[in-house]
Amino acid sequence: MIQARRGRLEGLKRNPQGESEYDSFLERDYMLEIDSMSGVKEWTKDHGIKIPYKIFGLLPHTYNPDFLITFLDGSKELHETKGAGFLAWASTHAKRKAGDEWCKARGMKYKFIENSRGALFGQNNTLDTLGKRANDYSSVSEMLK
Repeated sequence: MIQARRGRLEGLKRNPQGESEYDSFLERDYMLEIDSMSGVKEWTKDHGIKIPYKIFGLLPHTYNPDFLITFLDGSKELHETKGAGFLAWASTHAKRKAGDEWCKARGMKYKFIENSRGALFGQNNTLDTLGKRANDYSSVSEMLK
């Protein structure tokens, strides 16, 4: 099942605005994950980056990667999240290839974060540590109550 609920998450430590909109529960959960990662200086969804790509090599489009992450060492990465329902789409593969090429040309890394199990990500699973999934939380402080 694709979870596509949109919303806003507040109380973020490493986001310059302290809050950010999300387009799915997957994005929201990953926002919490990167906000708790050591080594991350800041991250944002409001980066203005548009990457050109073509579907089937013909139809030109652009897309905005989900996250621009800046690390304490000054390095930057673009992260794109995709749930299982989108993994077979031609546009997903075209975006992934274009994002990787765009980043390589600029000395950056591109990470494609896929979630085929409906679980959270990485090693610092903030919500897993709490033993619950944040289905309806709108702020980090509300989640931690």
